Amino acid sequence: MKKCLFRFMLMFILAVSLMLPSVGRCEHGLPYSSYAPVLMYHDLKPVPLNGFDVTPEAFERQLDWLKSNGYRTLSIDEYIECINKGAFPEKSVLITFDDGYQGIYDYAVPALTKREMKAVFFIVTDAVDTALNGYPYITAKELKEISKNPYVSIGSHTVTHPSDLRLGTYRENLHEFMGSRGFLRRVTGQDCNALAYPCGNYDEPVIWAVSEAGYKAAFSVQRRGAMGQDTRWSIPRIYMGLSFCENDDYLFKKYVQEYAQMDEGMFKEQYYWINE
Repeated sequence: MKKCLFRFMLMFILAVSLMLPSVGRCEHGLPYSSYAPVLMYHDLKPVPLNGFDVTPEAFERQLDWLKSNGYRTLSIDEYIECINKGAFPEKSVLITFDDGYQGIYDYAVPALTKREMKAVFFIVTDAVDTALNGYPYITAKELKEISKNPYVSIGSHTVTHPSDLRLGTYRENLHEFMGSRGFLRRVTGQDCNALAYPCGNYDEPVIWAVSEAGYKAAFSVQRRGAMGQDTRWSIPRIYMGLSFCENDDYLFKKYVQEYAQMDEGMFKEQYYWINE
């Protein structure tokens, strides 16, 4: 009887522990403070419509500041290689763009190429060849073209951009991750090794699905914790929007320089509509 009771209690404790939130679990891999800064842009527009827009002039000014201050931009494969080695070059940075808007083709890629600087573009694959009101997306032809540019890396931002991957089933999330990866490989002829979580949302099952889908790293928005997994699956990024272009790019410069010391709140996205 005692043995049966002991087994029951052991099974109960195990079941409860599996249901508990895992944010407090010890992180593995490189500590977040060891990663090179990651900047997260969305669209470049001469006349911004949204808080996440940045003008081409402001973007070029920020690139010039990085270059003049000795920063080296990394490709996504170089970034992953640094993770594997456990160290990043001094003053290295990763520039990322989410969603795949037309502005990356019209403005971002020419600005980067002119300065021989690199960036990764995380694409929502179902959005390719489509448009939202005021926000046309890149075409498949343009995506294939920029993928051949030595300063461009292509990553996944899922198939449909679900607002919260944690609400999807494991099978649904695998479809989002594997489907987008397959599409990008067909269009570009290249392997897609990194993914950015829509809205930065993830949990342990989401991380497992990303790993199973064949990715080598994944990026969030804010620092939500590794949830007991390798930190390569939850790399925080600094939101870049209109507010970061004010006062001679004060916040832009501050966050790049203080990435390793940033607390969670400094990573949060700041969406707002200009016309509202």
